[in-house]
Amino acid sequence: MDLGANLGSTEHIASLMGWWHEAGLDTLIDETPRDWLAKAERPAAPILAESAAPAPAAPAVRAEPPRAAPPAAPSFPDDLAAFQTWLTTSEALAMPLAGRVAPMGDPASGLMVLVDLPEAGDPEAGRLLSGPEGALLDAMIGAMKRDRQSLYLSAMAPGRPTGGYIDKAAGALFNDLARHHVALARPRALLLMGEAPSRAFLNLGFVEARGRVHDVQLSGGATQAVATFHPRTLLQHPQQKRRAWEDLQLLMKLLG
Repeated sequence: MDLGANLGSTEHIASLMGWWHEAGLDTLIDETPRDWLAKAERPAAPILAESAAPAPAAPAVRAEPPRAAPPAAPSFPDDLAAFQTWLTTSEALAMPLAGRVAPMGDPASGLMVLVDLPEAGDPEAGRLLSGPEGALLDAMIGAMKRDRQSLYLSAMAPGRPTGGYIDKAAGALFNDLARHHVALARPRALLLMGEAPSRAFLNLGFVEARGRVHDVQLSGGATQAVATFHPRTLLQHPQQKRRAWEDLQLLMKLLG
């Protein structure tokens, strides 16, 4: 077959295709070589101008629920006798009435003794410092030629909380109670026994505060105070009794 013959007729084209088919060629290819194994290039992603980029969504603002207002502090009577009754009967104090212990002694004696709270057996006994702590207190004031009727004894907290623990909120309330109480009693001298009374009136721990007389400013007047050990601390550390006696001597000198 002449491959250079005119391929314009249908007969010639059919003859040529048959020849190539008999030669084993059954696929037509382009005359221009191409790399069939190469990966097709993907069109580049369009570059957006920075100004056209969408702005990030603002975080959602969650409205906080309104906070409950703290409970208002109870108002205290401005008369000492009324205040004494209020301490043992008021429902405004979150402690059982049966666990409260009233102050005792003579407010007009000129000497007020303040402790932190009643001891565990005091509510049942019906008086402050009724156990071993009270026996030691009686011995201490006996050395001063006094007894419980010749002073005014009170606790900052009118009752004993469960476990004997006072949290921060209750402690602040009892501080206010004690300062109001002392302002109503108007003693010439105030004996602060233990850490809590010393902190409430002097803003000092009793170890740091003891050994000197402190001026205490109160609403309606002022008084002078001496800080010393609580009887329960002396029962635990009897070697400190000598220092407690030094504090009592300072108090006697103050009282004249």
